Amino acid sequence: MVLSTGKKFFVAILLIACLLVLTKYILFKKSPRYYRRHFKSEYARYSISEGKKLANFVPFKTIRMMQNESLPAEYRVDNLGGNIVGFIPLGFLLPLLFLPCRRWWKTIAAIFFVSLGFETVQLLTGLGIFDVDDLILNVAGGMIGYILFLLFFGRRGRRTVTETLS
Repeated sequence: MVLSTGKKFFVAILLIACLLVLTKYILFKKSPRYYRRHFKSEYARYSISEGKKLANFVPFKTIRMMQNESLPAEYRVDNLGGNIVGFIPLGFLLPLLFLPCRRWWKTIAAIFFVSLGFETVQLLTGLGIFDVDDLILNVAGGMIGYILFLLFFGRRGRRTVTETLS
């Protein structure tokens, strides 16, 4: 299951693009003007302890909250679905690009740590709110991507990536 150099480069570009899109939607949801103001004035007053007060460390708390019918359906779909769908490409691209990630648990661990990185940056900078449910949903999305990888390329190398992409 080895990709040619050109194909590996293309997959690496896709992975970088995916990470940039995730960064935009997770950390930089608002206008550039908002972030200029945030880092000029609000960030100086922001403290991690303040972020911890807003954070959700209780698994499934936000997911349960999203079942509340009084919340707009678009908000619920964006929150739950976005966290899942956004990480599906990682579950597909990581095992395609990195041989160690062909083992499911290594892919899931990598996705967990990418997601944890985003959540930690939100906590440290105040650019969002740390939510353990986001970690759960992001990993679920990555697992879906990994399952798609297995369905497309076959389990345990029955069909190789090279054969499929040639």
